[in-house]
Amino acid sequence: MSPELRRFLREIHRWGGLLLATFILFYCITGVLLNHRKRFGYFMERVKTEYRVPVTDTKRIREFIELYKAQIKRREDPTVIKIKNGRIIEFLYGSHGKTTYIIDPLKGRMEKIEKRPIEPWAWLKNLHKAFRTASIWIGITDAVSIAIVIVTISGLIIFRYRPIDYYLLFAGVLLFLIAAAIA
Repeated sequence: MSPELRRFLREIHRWGGLLLATFILFYCITGVLLNHRKRFGYFMERVKTEYRVPVTDTKRIREFIELYKAQIKRREDPTVIKIKNGRIIEFLYGSHGKTTYIIDPLKGRMEKIEKRPIEPWAWLKNLHKAFRTASIWIGITDAVSIAIVIVTISGLIIFRYRPIDYYLLFAGVLLFLIAAAIA
């Protein structure tokens, strides 16, 4: 490889690295956090407020649920029941409504929607779901992400900066902040 080409590739690597350093750090750190989102309570704060309500009989609710379970021909209770627009009833079964029954009693119509994974995309998606992914994979991805963070930060520290490098680094941080604001 000629010295000119080598110097050109180093400059491309330097400029690209400075521009992308913030994105790389953010991507790696959030990836580790998302791998362990269950431990962080899915990044949700749950505020519990308790109220007194009149004691009521649940018989009519059970009759309503049993009526539609008989039409659906399922014995187990749905995971979620939704009522939309005051008249459309949705019974969701399984994780995230894997099977959904949409019932319109006024039109006498029921639809059944089943979600099926499309491979290989579902397999790739599952690599980012820590509760379904093997611990060894989570450990590997965490270790690689931490290594990338260390290499990126150490590169930023030991770099011999020229004036243009500060502009590139600033431009990278600015691009990141704009992207984060848009997202």
